[in-house]
Amino acid sequence: MPGRAEGVEAPNDLEAAPSLPKGFAASDKRPKEAAPVPQPKLSWYQRLRRGLARTSSQLTGQIASLFTKRKLDEATLQDLEDLLIQADLGVETAMRITDTLASERYGKDVTGEDVSRIMAGEITKVLAPVAKPLELDLSHKPHVILVVGVNGTGKTTTIGKLAAKLSGAGLKVMLAAGDTFRAAAIEQLKIWAERTKSDIVASKLGADAAGLAYEAYQLAREKKSDVLIIDTAGRLQNKAELMAELEKIVRVLGKLDPDAPHTVLQTLDATTGQNALQQVEIFRNVAGVSGLIMTKLDGTARGGILVAISAKHKLPVYFIGVGEGVDDLEPFEAKDFAEAIAGVAAA
Repeated sequence: MPGRAEGVEAPNDLEAAPSLPKGFAASDKRPKEAAPVPQPKLSWYQRLRRGLARTSSQLTGQIASLFTKRKLDEATLQDLEDLLIQADLGVETAMRITDTLASERYGKDVTGEDVSRIMAGEITKVLAPVAKPLELDLSHKPHVILVVGVNGTGKTTTIGKLAAKLSGAGLKVMLAAGDTFRAAAIEQLKIWAERTKSDIVASKLGADAAGLAYEAYQLAREKKSDVLIIDTAGRLQNKAELMAELEKIVRVLGKLDPDAPHTVLQTLDATTGQNALQQVEIFRNVAGVSGLIMTKLDGTARGGILVAISAKHKLPVYFIGVGEGVDDLEPFEAKDFAEAIAGVAAA
């Protein structure tokens, strides 16, 4: 087909308006669209509760129906324990909740509110010891943070958010695009570096990740960076290869600084449920994970799994993320999280 002549616009479905002679003006009688009503910005606590709405609504709904006009007996306690385990809270936490409920209310009428209150209290007891701030030893220059986790758990976005927080506090940050198997991860980290005014070290696709980590450390030391954050690959389908690569990165960093990496963060996707337990086991064994960040606490989240992980592994939980924005990563607060899961009304 012959090409359209340059400068000629493509026709559209509407007939072109006729040009009017001087002294006339076109009258537009079409109804005006209403201006969009600005939506009030939700607080962090409101966003957290919304992110955990799936878990809490399922739990509270099932609990309410379980305790309709029933006294607390062994059969009811067993049914409740099954519900809590199905919500990914883990056997240990489920037993804590049912034991406490039994000690307070056995043989008595029980309401859903009673269960939610006790559940929030017991979950808080599990989570409070792991809700810790991420400590940075800035006597090390750079303080090296290695970020690990399965692809798709939000590693690169989390790194960008951490860089934003640190650079916003006046620290000099360098990023290293160590997930050299995914072009998208490299490009995404470059964008975050520009956005957060951080330095970045990146190489071509398929480059040796340990070599890149070595180069980034040397450059960060030369530039007197306060913090170096290194992204990594997370291809569990090639588990042996992935683990060998991570071990090599850790070994290379250890040669440059016996204490490096100083922090190993693992990102966990809140929508993955039980698989997250296995992921923590794998990465803890290989990379010596020192703390967790849970991401994607949106409407599809299965946040109960963080309770099970905390009860089993007792690793610090530093931050949780509820979305893609810079402000959507906040320090982990045990009581807020527990109340959001249990569906306890905000005070």
